[in-house]
Amino acid sequence: TGYSALNQQLHSNGWPRGITTELGLSQPGVGELRLLMPALRKLQQQTSSQRNVLWVAPPFLPFAPALMKEQINVQQLTVVQTNTMQDTLWAAEQALLADCCAAVFCLTGNYHLSNRELRLLQLAVEKTQSWHVLFRHSDCLQQASSSGLRIHLQANSYSKLDLHILKQPQGWGGQRCTLSLHPHYENWQRLSVDLLPHHNRTQVPTLPERINLAGSIQHKQASVTVLTSLATLNGVH
Repeated sequence: TGYSALNQQLHSNGWPRGITTELGLSQPGVGELRLLMPALRKLQQQTSSQRNVLWVAPPFLPFAPALMKEQINVQQLTVVQTNTMQDTLWAAEQALLADCCAAVFCLTGNYHLSNRELRLLQLAVEKTQSWHVLFRHSDCLQQASSSGLRIHLQANSYSKLDLHILKQPQGWGGQRCTLSLHPHYENWQRLSVDLLPHHNRTQVPTLPERINLAGSIQHKQASVTVLTSLATLNGVH
């Protein structure tokens, strides 16, 4: 994971592959992406450039310059924007089954997934042994789930993150730890409004390249955003 305190609490000594990892948070931006950055950076160094990291339905458009500051190769990041939760789950399942991505990050918010929907994602990731992270609202953690690893995240200060492991494979859950994260957008107050991260439902001033993908009869079209062009925006530090 890049955090020794967390590695010691996980029976797998790191983020496990081949199972769904659920991260429960009260709202986006508590530190969930900073938590994954060290592992994502190492994963990109180990895998082929042809295997992208897929983000399905993020509530905010990822801020490419900040990712580059964390030494993340944005050319290997692809965002799929969906219109319905069924499309979101379908896109994540198909990406996992195709074994074409080094990691699949899926964001479902406060939507209460059914046992069948969770099981389909779990079966898909078991087949390809990928790294699959499912971001959910913390209230959803009260629901039973077939996901192998479930962690509740809670920010207790500007750069601290409390983790409560509710369930994990190869043993019991209940572990807790507090991690010190790198400062997050420490210069936000110095940025003009047009340079702040934008909500995914609105259009950014400079649109990135868009690609339309044909799907099945039930899912006729998906919107894919390539982050490479976002990294070249002028005036963003």
